[in-house]
Amino acid sequence: MKLNTVRTRVEGRKKVRVSVEVMSWLKEDFDHEGWERLIFDHKIAAGSSIMDLLRELAQKYPKFNQKAFDPKNSLMDYCAVVHNGRFISALDDLNITLEQGDNIKLTPGFYGG
Repeated sequence: MKLNTVRTRVEGRKKVRVSVEVMSWLKEDFDHEGWERLIFDHKIAAGSSIMDLLRELAQKYPKFNQKAFDPKNSLMDYCAVVHNGRFISALDDLNITLEQGDNIKLTPGFYGG
């Protein structure tokens, strides 16, 4: 799905408000400088998924887009997504429908050995 199709598909639906927190150095990709926390509310069409939210954020923040999505618009392994305190570990979980008051945290990707 291309970024520009997200808005068309969800246009005209009731909006829900979700809280987005961007952690650590990822804040720079959201045009934020400094040490303070970056938390903002984002209104998205009801029925939208976590992936829809990521695509909307990518449209709004080009630096995030360049790092989070490849040229074919597929999500890359750039950051970890936490939904209501639970790490999203499977791509299918990005299809979870967002609800009013949900909390999404974007953290730098981490790897173990």
